[in-house]
Amino acid sequence: MSKTEYTVEDFMLDPEFKKWVLAPDEESSAFWEGFLEKHPEKYENMKLARRALINLSRNVGEISDSRIEGIWTEINKFINEPEKEQAEGKTISISSESTLRSFADRQQHIAYRSGHQFYRVAGILFLVFSLGILFNLLREHPEEEAVEIPLVYEEYSVPPGVKSTLRLQDGSRVILNSGSSLRYVKNFEADKRELFLIGEAYFEVAKDSLRPFVVKTGPVSTKALGTSFNITAYKNEPLEVSLLTGKVNVGLKFEKPQEVILMPGEGLNVVIDRQVHNKHRIKEEKVLAWTRKTILFEQTPVEEAIRVLENWYGVQIEVLNRPERGVLLSGKFVDQTLEGVLEGLSYSARFRFKLDEDRVTVKFDKST
Repeated sequence: MSKTEYTVEDFMLDPEFKKWVLAPDEESSAFWEGFLEKHPEKYENMKLARRALINLSRNVGEISDSRIEGIWTEINKFINEPEKEQAEGKTISISSESTLRSFADRQQHIAYRSGHQFYRVAGILFLVFSLGILFNLLREHPEEEAVEIPLVYEEYSVPPGVKSTLRLQDGSRVILNSGSSLRYVKNFEADKRELFLIGEAYFEVAKDSLRPFVVKTGPVSTKALGTSFNITAYKNEPLEVSLLTGKVNVGLKFEKPQEVILMPGEGLNVVIDRQVHNKHRIKEEKVLAWTRKTILFEQTPVEEAIRVLENWYGVQIEVLNRPERGVLLSGKFVDQTLEGVLEGLSYSARFRFKLDEDRVTVKFDKST
C-alpha cells in the first residue's frame, strides 16, 4: 500500500514511521518532512499516529553518552551563533514532533521575520525541556512496593436496657437489640459487605448484586443480596436465623461444612456446640416482637427469659430455689414495666420477686 493512502493505524504499523517517532535521525526526519511537504493532507493522521505511539511506548532504550553530549553541543552552538540566518543548507528537525509542529506553523503563516529571535529562544527552551523529559523516561524507576492500607472497622455496642437503629453506608437498616454488638469495615469493601454480630439484630438489606451482604456469627454465615431477616446469637443459646423476605444462604462451618437455603417464612435453629441444625416455620409476630416494644414468651425456658429481661430492662436477676426440672414461661407484654412483666409471669410460674433499683430477686416456690 502506498503511504499516500495510509490511515492512522497504517502509520502506527509502518516500521519507518515508528523509527522516526521513537528514535529519529537526520535521514528519517528528512524523509518524513519531505513527505509532509508533498502530502499536507496527511498531517492530522500523522499527528494522531505519533501521539498514539508515544502513549503506547513503554520500553525506552538507553541513550548513549555520546548522543547526549552531541545534543548539548548543538544547543551551545545554537545559543552562541550570531543573530543571522544560516547561509547554507536546509535545517531538518530530528524530532518528529518538531517536524509536525513546524509544518503546522508554516500552514498557519506564523513564521514572521520580526519574531525570529523569539522562536530561537523558544526552540532552545523546548529542546532543553524535551531533553529533561527524555532523561526522566530513561531513568530507571525502582518498582514501588504495594502498600497495604489497613482496614478501618466501625463497631456499635448496645448496652442492656437500650435498643438502637442504624442506617449503614449502603442504605441497609439494622435494629440492634439490647446487649448486642455489630462490627464491620467502614463503608464496606469493594466486593462484599461483611458484618460480625454478637447478640440479636434485625436486618433490612439494600440490594447490591456486586456486593453480597454477609452476617457472621461464629461458624455461621448468613448471606443475602436484598432481603430482611433476624438473627439471634447470644452466648450459650442456640443460634436462630429467621427469614422474613427474600432469600438467604446460611453456611455452616462445621466438621462437615453445609449450606442451607431459607425461603420467606422459614427459620434455622443451630446448636453450635453439637453441630446440629433444624429448619422450621416461623411466626413474624414472634420474630419481630422485640422491634415493636413487645416481649413475647411462648414456652420459653426460664434461663432464656431471664436473659431477655436482663437485657431489656438493664437489670441483674438473681434466682433462688431454681426448679430442678425446667420451667417454661409464656406471656405477651407490650411496652410494659419490669414490675408489670414479673407480676404477670409470677402467677403461672409460681414465684415471688423483689425489686431493688437495678437488682431483682426471683424466688420460686419449693413445690414448683
